[in-house]
Amino acid sequence: MWFYCDFLAGWVGGACGVLVGHPLDTIKTWQQASNTSVFTAIYQIGARNNGINGFYRGMLFPFLTTGAINSILFGIYGNHLRQLQKICHSDLQREMYQDRNVFAAGSVAGFIQSFIACPIELIKIRLQTHRYYTDYKITGKKTPLTCMRRIVKANGISGLYRGLLPMMCRDVLPYGIYMLVYQNMCRFLDNLEYVKKKRMKQRKLDTSFEMGLTTIAGATAGVLSWICVIPFDVIKTIMQAEQDTQYKNMTHCLKENISKNGWRFVFRGSWMLVVRAIPVNVATFLGYEYSMEMYQKYTNTEEQLQQKI
Repeated sequence: MWFYCDFLAGWVGGACGVLVGHPLDTIKTWQQASNTSVFTAIYQIGARNNGINGFYRGMLFPFLTTGAINSILFGIYGNHLRQLQKICHSDLQREMYQDRNVFAAGSVAGFIQSFIACPIELIKIRLQTHRYYTDYKITGKKTPLTCMRRIVKANGISGLYRGLLPMMCRDVLPYGIYMLVYQNMCRFLDNLEYVKKKRMKQRKLDTSFEMGLTTIAGATAGVLSWICVIPFDVIKTIMQAEQDTQYKNMTHCLKENISKNGWRFVFRGSWMLVVRAIPVNVATFLGYEYSMEMYQKYTNTEEQLQQKI
């Protein structure tokens, strides 16, 4: 049964993250695609897209799909980590290799999910920036399905995987860092004298206090894992937002934009990206941890009922 719980909890966590962070993600994406400041991006999004609704444009698609992406990420991570721990022959060995196993499991999960996430992020970015529809003068309802059809018609199935390499650079090792930082922050907070004393008095920490610890750990993991990959996220966004595929590959995109906009272009939207990382990852981990806790309670209840029977 544990095989399924990580996937389900990941789905809930991903959906929570989208609800909280989509407006900030829209601003970040617009900045990176159009080379504008935060305030210019906010003005343009609001002015061109009927006010506040513009910040939520294209939200339904990531809301439905990000849950699936996080389901794969956390599902593969949790199950792969348990497999790595089983290889260890003793508790001491498991403790010795804990960080290595967490990093490896997170990196493997990031690698696999990038192949599913790339087409989804491509369509989301096209919906957020409107560049695809504006340049092709498409009329009628702008949906993820019509966007996908236009991409496939113009560039084939491979068009859906535009920007895959910078996305893998952004996701593979950084997801290892992401999981490693989160686990170590949880361990560090649990070992604080204040937390230990509070736990001894209450035997079990109250829900609000536990949520506070998860909030700190999730925010720290999100910020630290994103800081080191901002340039790759910028390149990925530029490549996925353009409709005429003028950039041959990641290196070509990097060189062209440095010559045109200077080296600072690789940090477009960095402040918004870091700010967005805090609420998104807090919501993701809270949803994930809460779902895992509910699953454990349900499992224990089922076991107790079976024992009575």
